[in-house]
Amino acid sequence: MPRTNKTKTSHANSRQTNQDDRRPFIEHVYELRRRITFVAISVGIWASVAYGVEHYIVAALLKPAHDQQFIYTSPGGGIDFLFRVCLYAGIAMSIPVIVYQILSYMRPLLKHEATRFIGIGSAISGVLALIGMAYGYFLGLPAALDFLLHQFVTKQIQPLLTIQAYMSFVTVYMLGSAMLLQVPLLLIFINRIKPIKPQTLFKYERHVIVAAVVVAALMNPTPNVFALGLIAGPIILMYQVGIFIIWMTNRKHAPLVRPAHVLELIEQDIAKQAERLSVAHAARPLRPAYATAPAAPVAPSAPAQQMTLAAAAQMAARTAPRPYVSRSAGAVRARPQGRRRIVQ
Repeated sequence: MPRTNKTKTSHANSRQTNQDDRRPFIEHVYELRRRITFVAISVGIWASVAYGVEHYIVAALLKPAHDQQFIYTSPGGGIDFLFRVCLYAGIAMSIPVIVYQILSYMRPLLKHEATRFIGIGSAISGVLALIGMAYGYFLGLPAALDFLLHQFVTKQIQPLLTIQAYMSFVTVYMLGSAMLLQVPLLLIFINRIKPIKPQTLFKYERHVIVAAVVVAALMNPTPNVFALGLIAGPIILMYQVGIFIIWMTNRKHAPLVRPAHVLELIEQDIAKQAERLSVAHAARPLRPAYATAPAAPVAPSAPAQQMTLAAAAQMAARTAPRPYVSRSAGAVRARPQGRRRIVQ
């Protein structure tokens, strides 16, 4: 019974997917607007929550700069800084909602178990984003700020940063750190749309390594190889994890593939069976044309007639009435057919 319900659900989902594919363009635009509205509502709610704890958020963001002093150069600079803090905090906390709305909008492109994949993918995306931001905050950001704020300092050159510039740098860095660990999820999503072979991904591995080093140099512009490895290493590692997950997924859903020598043996066996059948058909004798005509009745011979008469006489003797002896008279009389015996 559960299998039937599951089948009905899959058929309903397939019909829904076909209906989504047949939608006109304007309905897709309306759906996109609805998804963006949900994202904006989520960002607004989380930004309001962040405004209630903005002192803790500001203290956490200024901690990697240590004793560095910041300024703002306009009367509205403080309000602009506070607005950016709340807005960026709302965007960071809305990453699972953003991923969920993107996957829901692209549901017709997914092949099977779309609803389950969207829910699990959104949850995993939020967890990976939090891990990435924590990694960037505790390891990457202090090293980048130490290099940028103290590498070019002399007696006549001192860093004088605005709080808006510092906030923009920290925000970009933290969002980039959140995206570092999203590589496996991106590969899985592409594999859902169009299956990817792990061999193809291994061919592009050198390009991924170069891109990871470039991203690490942009996020942490330092000649220190160890500092660059803190950013490039997780990207390359997550790419390998994504390849492994895709290999496991394709192996689970792919049909059984036999080795080449096994397929060759199967083809040889089929050819030999066909050869034996052809030889057997060729060796089968042909039936004559007269074999299909009805046989004429044959008159019995004289000995056969005598045997038939003898068998009929024996049958008549067996079916004749049995004689019985009367106790009173002692006479032998034949039992009449269909009558009861009376003894006097």
